Amino acid sequence: MSNPFSDYPQTPAGDQIFLDHVGWFVPDMDAAAAAIERLGFILTPFVAQTNADPAGGPPVPAGTGNRCAMLRRGYLEFLAAVLGADTPLSRQLDNALGRYQGVHLIAFTVDDAAAAHARLKREGFAPLDPVHLRRPLTLAAGNEAEVAFTVIRVPPEAMPEGRIQMLRQETPDLVWQESLIARDNGIAALAGVLLCVDDPAGTAARYECFTGRPSEGGEDYRVIALDRGRIGFASPLRAAVLLPGVDVPTTPFIAAVAFQADDPDVLRKLCEAEGIPLLPAEDGTVRVHPSATGGAALVICGDDPWPPAA
Repeated sequence: MSNPFSDYPQTPAGDQIFLDHVGWFVPDMDAAAAAIERLGFILTPFVAQTNADPAGGPPVPAGTGNRCAMLRRGYLEFLAAVLGADTPLSRQLDNALGRYQGVHLIAFTVDDAAAAHARLKREGFAPLDPVHLRRPLTLAAGNEAEVAFTVIRVPPEAMPEGRIQMLRQETPDLVWQESLIARDNGIAALAGVLLCVDDPAGTAARYECFTGRPSEGGEDYRVIALDRGRIGFASPLRAAVLLPGVDVPTTPFIAAVAFQADDPDVLRKLCEAEGIPLLPAEDGTVRVHPSATGGAALVICGDDPWPPAA
């Protein structure tokens, strides 16, 4: 069934929930940036992240910094610890890198952060107090602005697959500036994520509670369809079928990120011209090898969503 996520709104309304962005944890930001720019993405400048002080004082360093690659719908985030930082987020990043380098963050977006926080609390996720994240931004005209997010995080043990969070985009017009959106690689929208886990049915049941959306499938593979985007959960054996050529270093493992493209062959030709390795695919998708992306396979599809239906 045709489902071009690039035609959807940028941010949700009412009780909708979208896949907002995914995040790589990287030990070397320069190397990560070079790899993703070879794939035709445009990266924002590196910014050390801060949180607003609830008491009204100066912004509080988060201990991490990021660069982002904006899409027409959704975006990619690349996070590294700030040199010398010792904060809960910097320690979480370092611990995650000890498991594997790659995608460790999945962010869902909602319109009502307070309602999402209350629902996660009812479901037993013990969410932390909402964090008002702030990031400076230089606009195309040269003037400065500040982008804002309300982020809801849960304790790491509640979602062992990574930093799984909810957020509300407070300033979407500043985040998705036209000058920052890549066009040359043909990629239009963030479409999905595939997680490799030991217990797909049990993990999917937990994400049903987290997202408020049902899953479909069997014991070894399940899928949750969001209002924009989808999340797949595969056993190691099923992941080997869905992603031939991808090694699973450990479980849980965020194995692949999917994109909807206007024409997947645009990225195929770019990879061939740049000598970027591709994975085998028999379903019409274009798949970039994890070695060229910092640890996760990229699956570029047309209008048919990926991960595939269960």
